[in-house]
Amino acid sequence: MTTGTDVELCEEPRTDDPSQACAASCLPGIDRCLAHAGEQAREEFLAGLVPGAAIDMGGVPFTADLLARLLDAVRDPRADNRPSLGRASFVGASFSGNADFGGASFSRDAHFGRASFSRYADFGGTSFLGDADFVGASFSGDTRFSGASFSGNAHFGRTSFSGYADFGEASFSGNARFRWASFSGKADFGWTSFSGYADFIRASFSGDVYFVRALFSEDAYFNEAKFASEAGWFSCRIGILSLDDVVAEGEVRVEATAGQVSAWRLRSAGRVALRLRTARVDLSELVCSGPVSVHALARPIPGVPDLDGPTRVAVTSLRGVDAGSLTLTDVDLRQCLFAGLHRADQIQLDGHCTFAPGPGGRRRVLAEEHHWHAARRTARRGAPGPWRPAPDGVEVVGPRRIEVIYRQLRKALEEGKNEPGAADFYYGEMQMRRAAARRGERLLLWLYWVTSGYGLRAGRALTALIVAVAALALAMQHAGFPGAPPSYLDALLYAFRSAFAVDIKTPTVPETVTRWGQVIRIALRIAGPLFIGLAALAIRNQVKR
Repeated sequence: MTTGTDVELCEEPRTDDPSQACAASCLPGIDRCLAHAGEQAREEFLAGLVPGAAIDMGGVPFTADLLARLLDAVRDPRADNRPSLGRASFVGASFSGNADFGGASFSRDAHFGRASFSRYADFGGTSFLGDADFVGASFSGDTRFSGASFSGNAHFGRTSFSGYADFGEASFSGNARFRWASFSGKADFGWTSFSGYADFIRASFSGDVYFVRALFSEDAYFNEAKFASEAGWFSCRIGILSLDDVVAEGEVRVEATAGQVSAWRLRSAGRVALRLRTARVDLSELVCSGPVSVHALARPIPGVPDLDGPTRVAVTSLRGVDAGSLTLTDVDLRQCLFAGLHRADQIQLDGHCTFAPGPGGRRRVLAEEHHWHAARRTARRGAPGPWRPAPDGVEVVGPRRIEVIYRQLRKALEEGKNEPGAADFYYGEMQMRRAAARRGERLLLWLYWVTSGYGLRAGRALTALIVAVAALALAMQHAGFPGAPPSYLDALLYAFRSAFAVDIKTPTVPETVTRWGQVIRIALRIAGPLFIGLAALAIRNQVKR
């Protein structure tokens, strides 16, 4: 029988199902495959092979002995007697015994698509100089690719590993594609290097999977992957680690130097712990039953070189996250989006978490306030001024929502005894409240702001006190006393005596006052304690800070 590509297919009955034809690739010149050929024909074929030969073993049912005889025929005495193959096709082949390709070399493309390995499969130390195709292959026993090198692209899409999958110390010079692959047992990628991108999109891991000291020169994508047990990336170096839409039943732990870590819509039933040296972290819509932590490492991970650029961990979004079990330590929050964060008053901010400075640099400001001010100034003046505009695609939220965020974060910082941060967030809360208030309330809040900075600016309160006393003294000079007005200095001394209840002799000032003088004196007696109290409150807040 022939196919559309003029490849003769073996018509001998299959061993596992005699009612079906074998349909494996026939040997050159005969109508049977290597497994069903006569012994003489098989010997002649094997004797004609040389190291580096191209072979087509598609669909052949291999026993351990038959595979060993094939590989023995292509051993290269110049390469430590290792099996050496050129272009090799084992598409649809079945290996009923142990499949030992350990140390073999494939100088051209190697095709194992839809191959089935019933027992132990050993590709340890194997060199794939061309592309390696294992798409749809099934490994029923343990599988060893430790120390294997893939010079071209490696395709493991929809491959199933039922036993232990060992890729320790393997090197992928091209792209490594494991999309839709399934790992039923433990998967080990310790000390593995990926020079191209690593694609584990929609892969499923039923056992533990570890990437210990794995080196990802480019990006690693685990989008929509499923982890039934623990998943860990330890002492790794990664460009982008994408965990978007991941579903994890166990713990997810990452300790890495990375350019970016994205956990958008990650779902985890266990703990999620990110210990990072450098990274931009997006936790948007993350849902986790256990605690979630992001910890910026102050020192390099031993044996893992830092990436180029600043060594800081910046959390860029917490939208949709439940902060009830969220802990951030020593992270950069200057561009972090908090709008949509649930239970923000329960977030834990440990260590030194930095927020964006305001235009004057005196207080810490949320990114949302920057975006709102920038949008308003752009609408009014055509430019954002000192405020930072929102990135493309980011919604600009209004002052009422920002006020709520400030209030909740202030409560969280007060619970954590972080008085400086709490004071800054109280200031921001009042600013947003004033921006969203109606005219009457806005006027009162404006007076509160201009006279004392919401009880946080001692210098402003003292300045307001001096201005108020000086102005009331001027009014007292001209309208407070009967007869000829006294000098301004005498009126000022009288005003200080009234405001602060101190005994200052003013013999040239009459003791009797007009009705307007009584009103002004009452105003002085109110203004003095009021502004002194505001100044004392501000000084207290400064001391606590």
